Amino acid sequence: MEVMNLESRKISLINWISSLQEASIIDKMEAIQKENADWWDSVSNEDKHAIEEGLEQLDKGEFLTRAQVRSKVKEKYNF
Repeated sequence: MEVMNLESRKISLINWISSLQEASIIDKMEAIQKENADWWDSVSNEDKHAIEEGLEQLDKGEFLTRAQVRSKVKEKYNF
């Protein structure tokens, strides 16, 4: 039921958008569309590689717990 409601809402919006004559409303909608673009597309290739490497390490169980990180920081910086 909820899916149909969502589909009918989308169709209603499509119909409304197709009838718009005001450029300012279309400009606002395009701005919203750009804001909601996938953040991954704006990440540099270097950062993407680092993220993917980190995810692979997590999958392999290669990570430190919060307690381990805190301990290492305390040792290194004498906290």
